[in-house]
Amino acid sequence: MPDIHCLTFMNQYIGKELRSIRNYRSLTLRELGEKTGIPYSRLGKFECGKEMPTDETILKIGKILNVDFNKYFNISKEIDVLFNEFLDSLFYHDQSIDLFKAKISRGREESDVNYVFGKVQLIEYIISVLNHEFDKARSMESELFEYFKEDYECKALLYQYKAIIFQDEKHFAEAIPYFEKAESLMINRKSKAMLFLHSSVAYKNVGNVAKSMRCIEMAHHIFAEYGSLRRVAFCFVEYGLLLKANYQFEKAITQFNIALRSLEMIECPESLFAKVYRNMCWTMILAKDYKAALEYLDEAIEIEPKHGFTVLYAIWCNYKLENYEEAERWINENTHLKSNERFGSFYEMFDLMVKCQDGIPSIKLINAAAQIIENFMNGEDYERINFYLDIILDLLNRSGREMDKIKYLEMKVNLTKKR
Repeated sequence: MPDIHCLTFMNQYIGKELRSIRNYRSLTLRELGEKTGIPYSRLGKFECGKEMPTDETILKIGKILNVDFNKYFNISKEIDVLFNEFLDSLFYHDQSIDLFKAKISRGREESDVNYVFGKVQLIEYIISVLNHEFDKARSMESELFEYFKEDYECKALLYQYKAIIFQDEKHFAEAIPYFEKAESLMINRKSKAMLFLHSSVAYKNVGNVAKSMRCIEMAHHIFAEYGSLRRVAFCFVEYGLLLKANYQFEKAITQFNIALRSLEMIECPESLFAKVYRNMCWTMILAKDYKAALEYLDEAIEIEPKHGFTVLYAIWCNYKLENYEEAERWINENTHLKSNERFGSFYEMFDLMVKCQDGIPSIKLINAAAQIIENFMNGEDYERINFYLDIILDLLNRSGREMDKIKYLEMKVNLTKKR
């Protein structure tokens, strides 16, 4: 005998569930009305929440939709637990995404309807974003926003991960309004920490370093409060990146060293240490201390000698120190970067620069530098745009093309104003 108390408790949530299950069963309101004998207009009111169905009506609809709502309700509670466990796995960064995919797969084998929509789909949406399956994620957004239109916490998560898609595509300015919408809706402190961590990257890349620092400080405070050691370590890294972006190079190096000590206390991949050392190298490149930069890069070379940034930084530092033979060696031993979509254009330009040494740059070299700047302008990476603006200004100065420098000097002034 169905538990009527359970059904009564569900009445306040039943509308959107009925709609989701009906859609999953590929039934229109009219078709469901014909099968149940309930006017389709009244079914529409149930789904919109304008009218609550009786327990008997719920049972009648459930029979046609092949759903036991008592069982459905109990599984829904299990899904709530699964959803909270998933958010915690993100918060503590325990690398268990595959585990949740397996749990969802098993759940679908036992109860296909429950594991197709709602919070399960939101988990799949977030996983798709984290796996850079953006087309798949975007195809889910409309239905999920409709489903969670009155659930502000879940809607905030949708806005947050929609922003992350833009951010991963380097459209940082487009990401920020969605991060701000998420912040206005979100209450859960752990979710807010993740939001602050993600949004700090967008603010940094549009030049709003002060807002980015505020976000990372709030994220760090919450991660520390709940004992998420991995995230705390990442916050140290991000704060170092912000200090670097603000030209506080000595403080940035200190912060990176704190991050390295923190990473040593937790289980993390060696590649993460290499990334920190590369950032320390890049910090010293910006400070124009190329000897110190190479010392930090040596640590990264031990771990990831063929990484694109490892190679490019080695070429650049040796070029600036006029160690042209060593720079040429790095170029010749890493020709795999020529066809690399991410690093190929930089490799080509650095190759031309090493061949030119301190002579008069060729048109090909100047054009290669100009193309890199144009690509960066589309991605809004202010720090690196500034770096490559300095390069092309030097190349134009060496070639005597004074009039061509005006365009790039204006870019540099505008870049400074934005920051």
